[in-house]
Amino acid sequence: MDASVFGGAGPGLDRPGPVSPGSEAPPGPDLAHTLNRRSLLTGPMRLIGRDEPFGLLRDVIKQGGLVLVTGESGIGKTALLDAVLAQARQDGALVAAGSCWSSSGETWPRLLRTLPGVPGIAELGSLASSLADIARQQPLVIALDDLDHADSETLDVFGFLARHTRFERVTLLGACADPGPDSPLLSARGRVVPLSGLGLEHVRELMAQVTGEEPDAQQAAAVHRRSGGNPFFVEELTRLWHTTGSTTATTPAVRQTVCSWLARLPEPVVRVLSAASVLGREFHCDVLSPLTGDPVPRIRRRLDAALGLLVCDVDGRYSFAHGVVRDTLYEDLAEDEACRLHAAAVDAYERIPGRAGGRFPSEVAHHAYFAGAALERTRVLKYLLAASRDPGRRLAPEERIRHYRRALELVDDPHTRVKVTLDLVHELQLTGATGQAWPMFHQAAALARDLDDPELLARAALTLYRGPGGDGVMLAEAHTRLFGETSGQSAAMDLAGRIAEQIAGLARSKGDDEALGFGLSARHDVIWGLGTAAERERLAGELAAVARRTADAEMEQYAADLRWVALLELGDPTYVDHMNRFVALAESSHGPRASAVAIADRSIVAALTGRFDEAEALLDQLRTQPHPAFMAHHLRWALLLQQGRFDELTQFHETVAQDYPFPRLIEAITAVQSGDCSVATRYLADRPELPRMLMPLWLRLQAQVAVAANDPELRRQARAELRPYEGLWLVSLYGGDISGPVALWLATLDAAEGDWDAAVSGFREAQRCADVLGAVPWSLEARTGLAEALLATKDLDAGLALLDEVEREATRIGMRHLLDRVSRIRAAQRKPDAEFRNTGEVWELSLGGLTIHMPDAKGLRDLHTLLSAAGEQVPAQRLLGVGPLPGSDEVLDETAKASYARRLAELDAVIERATELGEEDQAVAADREREALLDQLRAATGFAGRTRRLGDEAERARKTVTARIRDTLRKLDARHPELARHLRESVVTGASCAYQPKQQLRWRL
Repeated sequence: MDASVFGGAGPGLDRPGPVSPGSEAPPGPDLAHTLNRRSLLTGPMRLIGRDEPFGLLRDVIKQGGLVLVTGESGIGKTALLDAVLAQARQDGALVAAGSCWSSSGETWPRLLRTLPGVPGIAELGSLASSLADIARQQPLVIALDDLDHADSETLDVFGFLARHTRFERVTLLGACADPGPDSPLLSARGRVVPLSGLGLEHVRELMAQVTGEEPDAQQAAAVHRRSGGNPFFVEELTRLWHTTGSTTATTPAVRQTVCSWLARLPEPVVRVLSAASVLGREFHCDVLSPLTGDPVPRIRRRLDAALGLLVCDVDGRYSFAHGVVRDTLYEDLAEDEACRLHAAAVDAYERIPGRAGGRFPSEVAHHAYFAGAALERTRVLKYLLAASRDPGRRLAPEERIRHYRRALELVDDPHTRVKVTLDLVHELQLTGATGQAWPMFHQAAALARDLDDPELLARAALTLYRGPGGDGVMLAEAHTRLFGETSGQSAAMDLAGRIAEQIAGLARSKGDDEALGFGLSARHDVIWGLGTAAERERLAGELAAVARRTADAEMEQYAADLRWVALLELGDPTYVDHMNRFVALAESSHGPRASAVAIADRSIVAALTGRFDEAEALLDQLRTQPHPAFMAHHLRWALLLQQGRFDELTQFHETVAQDYPFPRLIEAITAVQSGDCSVATRYLADRPELPRMLMPLWLRLQAQVAVAANDPELRRQARAELRPYEGLWLVSLYGGDISGPVALWLATLDAAEGDWDAAVSGFREAQRCADVLGAVPWSLEARTGLAEALLATKDLDAGLALLDEVEREATRIGMRHLLDRVSRIRAAQRKPDAEFRNTGEVWELSLGGLTIHMPDAKGLRDLHTLLSAAGEQVPAQRLLGVGPLPGSDEVLDETAKASYARRLAELDAVIERATELGEEDQAVAADREREALLDQLRAATGFAGRTRRLGDEAERARKTVTARIRDTLRKLDARHPELARHLRESVVTGASCAYQPKQQLRWRL
């Protein structure tokens, strides 16, 4: 549409000059309207977020009538009219459009000239008839923009035509900011279509249209918050962000538009809004009232006069509809006035504890800091430290760090400076900003040494030790200064524990609750591990008492979280009371991080008690929370494992390796629990270094592998390492993993040893431990082991009845692997068709009523492995006892060959010299070593001395295993022909071997 049709360029297009609050608004549109119109007319901008009003206006045009499109400047009224009128032309309507930018009375004459044959406004009756005649031929649309600036004559004509053409296909479209309740336009019974700000997704879409790039969620949210969804503001702020990278600056055009809005408001209203801008984007009247000195009712009346710029929710809380309005008001405050208002805000929060209690301490700290000299320095410091310690962890880490840095600007006392710096270092370590933390730590440590304060130096040492990568060097120094004696060869953990205990003891004697809280929490963290639950429970209890004395909500949450984990490890059913206490404290804090921990804890306990659906729903909820990804992964893994969902676990392990720090550990546990012992055995053999928080999981894995691999030595080791913790639960990851009662794993080892009386007693104890805590899944695990042990002791009735009970409960809560295990146990109770088992000294082999005994042989072991994995392909290399060796690299490279040659030459010389001197023993020893080296070389070479390659190892395994099995079968031909014939028909040998009988037999293995 041509600009001339909209009225062309005129006085109204001139930019309005600066205006002061309360002055008369200048004539013509504000800058937002002018620039927005120009961009719409000259750029191919697509209409965004206006599908509903666009469709409504299009429907009205089909019938006729009056519609007023309303909304603030820049909201997109002109853009909507432009799109609607363009569509109307395409649909066959006759369109005439104009604008009321000028109040000269020329609006209608200029517009009507675009409609040939119609009279002027001097003959309104004839004009209405002419328009009706045109509409009978084709729909007619007359649009007037900027009705706010129309003179009375223009509005009267508009209203007259609306009333006298209402039954014709004449559509009158008008656009204005707000017609007001007394507007003559409303007397014509027109329909009002108000436009509001765009939603976040539409703002993001508009930003992409403006820049040609998709903004990230954070950038889009910032622009949406500051613009209030006003499309003109969105475009301006987006261009500014795209060219400068700033999401906080404001363009002159936006500022000019905001000033024009404020200029229309009375001065007392602007004064109240300016005070409100100090409080932030959202505020309450009872906090605002002390800043202005006005009573709350008067404040509300003045705010109601600015409701176009403000939004009021159902709780009576106000917020600026556009962040740029708040920013403009705040920037226009004089510095001393801003300081006064910030100080008044601090006083207001203190006088209204209920309201202040519902706010973050961060807000009060913010006002205190920007109050400058209007508040005492010590008072400002108090607020900054309270916010930086952040009860409930409601603030983002960067906010807490900012408060710590501001506090350091104000700290004069060097002892306090060390403590605050160390707290900041700890916060930086938690966020991974070690590059920033190290210099600050060294400053604090140097200051502590200069002050000759052993306690401060000890704090510094513990802060370093508790952070990532901490070592014991500084602990030794601190220990010497604190105790007056050298640390000797003590381990870092022992030093840290003694230092923390000493700090806590000194704090108790001085009545210093702040130092006591630090010492208790440090001692707890340092000693955390299996077997320390009783002391940790005591420490958490004392920490809770300190928290209540000092009204430290965060410390009380922390203590409750620590305490329920310690009590669970002790098998104390009161753990659930303290867990519920922690959840209540976390939820009441409204802190996102505390709430995330509460969700995770609830999921852990739901899984522990067999409420798997609830646990899974909570884990789904945790995905949207600020919680460590690796911990969420672990909880998901533990839940899938406890239900035996091995098909899903396969995919899980493939996807989380990048985000989980110990993937091989949980892969090994999954493998052994699903029946694959080889993966877990190799992992155990590597003896990986694991942190203490994972040692209970390691002990569980070790016991499971010892049983699955039927390894007597590993069983003895597993028993010896579990025995000191009898009566406890295996709890890892500070409560993030619960691997059952120790009694369960000891009983499992007893059963593997064939000590059925001990196994029965142990499984009953494990069941008791689980039932006390309401841990249904672990109770079922114990009852399954107990049923198997009872059956082994020939208590068939009790064992079978217990299996029925387990089957019902496992079906109810969904423990698939237990159902499979119950089926296997029942199958084992049926008389086997054949036996192939090692009794310790000989092998007992039975089939078709004939039982024989044979001495141990590798071929028998190979056959036993294949019978145990019936139907599965078993690599010959596994039977040979070596891992897979892919590729074709040489077994011996040239360097190794040269080393062998040198040593053989040396041995030849030794043998020759010893023989000449008559030293027979030395010659024999050298000759023995020479033969051993030659054997190794023969193994590494093939035919005619050709260097054997790694790929040859697979072939060697195939030949060796095949030969061993054939040799065993030849011996069986003479001793047990039927068994030999069955195995020869059923066993396939090669690179992979398998037992694949035509008819399945039940083997006792």
